[in-house]
Amino acid sequence: MRDSWLAIGLISGTSADGIDAALVETDGVAPPHLIAFQSHPYPSEIRRRVLVLQQPGPGEIDELGMLDRELGDLFAQAAVDVSTAAGVNLERIAVIGSHGQTVRHRPPAFSLQIANPFRISAATGVTTVADFRPADLAQGGEGAPLVPLLHQALFAQPGRRVAVLNLGGIANVTALHADPDQPLLAGDTGPANTLLDLLAARVSDGQEQCDINGRRAAAGKVDESALAWLMAHPYLPRPLPKSTGREAFGPGLLDEFLQRFPELTIADRFATLTRFTAASVAAATRAVLPPSPERLVLCGGGAHNPELVRHLADLLPACDIRNSRDLGVDTDALEAQAFAWFAVRTLKGLPSSLPGATGAKAAAVLGSIHPGRRGAKGTFSLAQG
Repeated sequence: MRDSWLAIGLISGTSADGIDAALVETDGVAPPHLIAFQSHPYPSEIRRRVLVLQQPGPGEIDELGMLDRELGDLFAQAAVDVSTAAGVNLERIAVIGSHGQTVRHRPPAFSLQIANPFRISAATGVTTVADFRPADLAQGGEGAPLVPLLHQALFAQPGRRVAVLNLGGIANVTALHADPDQPLLAGDTGPANTLLDLLAARVSDGQEQCDINGRRAAAGKVDESALAWLMAHPYLPRPLPKSTGREAFGPGLLDEFLQRFPELTIADRFATLTRFTAASVAAATRAVLPPSPERLVLCGGGAHNPELVRHLADLLPACDIRNSRDLGVDTDALEAQAFAWFAVRTLKGLPSSLPGATGAKAAAVLGSIHPGRRGAKGTFSLAQG
């Protein structure tokens, strides 16, 4: 790989269940080569505090400052741990790309991620790129989703309509057209795991973070009236590019769903919310790649939910549905790899946002640079030993 660097990517998603850390070798142009990946669950109290901070409340500025500091230290440790697991000295790492933890997403006004990058660069000695969203927002974009540029590099197939679906807390889709000269279109389609995770925690008194393997949903039946009410959500018909978060598809919507349909069994609630995710995704992919994508590539935590995948197959019968792992890309590591890749692009002055993904007027070089002890210079490769 020409002019390749060793880089670490760090991210915690909307579900706030922990830190994903990926160590890659990349030139920032070709798809990155994954060397090591780890997922570090948040301590339960940290996760609770993050989820509370995602909703407006008293004392949040003080809590924001404290969590920003504490998460910065946890993210730094995740970078150290993944480097150690790979047997790579931190001195050989050119850059860390840290997405951080989203606590508010209010486009077009702002999008706020915490996990103090100054503490990451100070603790590791490695130049750290963070705050990836504001540059896109300054160009009139929504600051999300950002990973579609890497989706394009990994999965585009000229002559074939391909949709790449990331099933994190929120679902986002990247539409790759059969004509390679046609720009991609991307955006958040609505919920993926957020509502299901919230319901799982609620019915288990916090003992479960998700519907493991879709077992609860598989035991229930979809309530068509409740599904119709969910599908009438005003966000869904908005055209891509667009973005959303827990503000729209979080505790408030779950509470209203439960209040409107109190007669549903727990299993039926899971089944209906699972179908809601699949139906909103299917509608979005048919709209952007008519009459339907020919291939749907799944990544993110929801790709491991067989009941959700079954619903997607039912709604998109003509589509070849593949887990990204089937195509040689680790499903869980993809987003962390993306931010390592973006960090290298930032240091090289290359843009990482796309107007077709965020609605920005122009592509932007993303992120703020926080120099480590060795600055932000030099190229690094596995071949250097």
